Amino acid sequence: MKIRYYIALFVVIAFTSNAQQLPMLSNYFYKPFAYNPALAGDKDVTEVFASHRSMFSNFQGSPVLSVVSVDGKLKAKKAYAGLYVANQSKGLFNNTNAFASYAYRANFTDDVYLKLGLSIGIFDQTVNYSKLAVQNYSDPNLFFSNQRRTGLDANAGFSFHAYGLTAGFSVPQLLGTQMKYNDNLNTRSYYQQTQHFLGSLQYEIPVNKEKEMYVTPYGLLRFVSNAPLQYDGGVNFDWKDKFWLGATYKSDYAVGINAGVTLNRRLSIGYSYDYMIGNIASYAGTSHEIMLAFKFGKLKYRAGDDTLTAQDKKLMQLQKEIDELKKNGVKATTDNSGKTTTNNTTQTNNKFQGKNAVKENGIYILTNKASDFTHGNGTPMAKGFYVVVESIFYKDYAEQEMKRYMSFGFPDADYMIDKTTKFHYIYVFFTTDRLDAMSKVQDAKDAGVPDAWIEALVD
Repeated sequence: MKIRYYIALFVVIAFTSNAQQLPMLSNYFYKPFAYNPALAGDKDVTEVFASHRSMFSNFQGSPVLSVVSVDGKLKAKKAYAGLYVANQSKGLFNNTNAFASYAYRANFTDDVYLKLGLSIGIFDQTVNYSKLAVQNYSDPNLFFSNQRRTGLDANAGFSFHAYGLTAGFSVPQLLGTQMKYNDNLNTRSYYQQTQHFLGSLQYEIPVNKEKEMYVTPYGLLRFVSNAPLQYDGGVNFDWKDKFWLGATYKSDYAVGINAGVTLNRRLSIGYSYDYMIGNIASYAGTSHEIMLAFKFGKLKYRAGDDTLTAQDKKLMQLQKEIDELKKNGVKATTDNSGKTTTNNTTQTNNKFQGKNAVKENGIYILTNKASDFTHGNGTPMAKGFYVVVESIFYKDYAEQEMKRYMSFGFPDADYMIDKTTKFHYIYVFFTTDRLDAMSKVQDAKDAGVPDAWIEALVD
């Protein structure tokens, strides 16, 4: 019957056309790892990302995309890993992709480096023929069962980073997996995954570096053989760890807006909306996307976050004044009324002057008597190695800073008091192993605490 040929024609078109097959994320600027495995761990923390997107709401069976990923840095320092799962349903088709990714970073300088990435995973596709609308359901040539096929898939890419510029290139569906389907008459059809070539470019233009405000223009180019070239271009205003706001143009398809906020530096919530343009604008409906992201582990420490109270800010200012006096050879003390006084000394600018200090592999190790220190609660200090990140004169300010280190990825942060100088030493790790302590100092430096050192307390 004629309906059989219509079905065959539909299947041939659906399975053999070389159209763009990759799902389109509006929030790819936030999670470029979705397209390029080299960008795994690009935020230098472990992050869980989830996104849900619906397109062309006026069409029955319109595309719906859901994505979940997790990525971050490995202990190897220059290595990154990630997991990515995406499900897209559209019409008769339901596709699920699951990938494991690995990326390696090669440094030219601290600000210029290259990352190489590879993803390996599976592609699972189900075709639900029962969704076909037909006139005669008693036709013996029709069938209503689902057909499911699974195959291997891969993605390879690289990214180049230099002074706020990020350029990337990747090849999703690298293996070009082919899937075979048979109908009731044993007619064979094929679904061919086509290699895509994706190029991306973005550049962070600082508006206020101290407050980490940036304007970021970006672009994404998609190329598939025998299909129209697609490109997106946009610009975002991004106040790091606070909010972002931006606009995007999607070639011959839509203009979009996106916005998001970050709560407590860890939880980010974003929303994108596309306004249709072109021939389908009047009847396609809406397309929009919502995303959530949560950061785990150590965030880069920032003294003076907006969480500071007015008293904290005053204490911080006083601490800075004391530090300046110390650098200029002046010793700060307090009298019984709590007022700060200063005495001229012959100290040099070396903050470890007068102490038994050695420098090993760029890390200062100070050796002192455990009896010269006491814990913040007054108990004696145990012998061993303490990774110290800050020395503070005022107790109230020391307690505030200790809590801030705890909330930003150093849960064991505590402080001890030097009974000879009355300074409070905030430490984030304690061990009886010297090499372990040195490794933890490097971890602290990587997390944004450049001046960490080791206090070795002995008999």
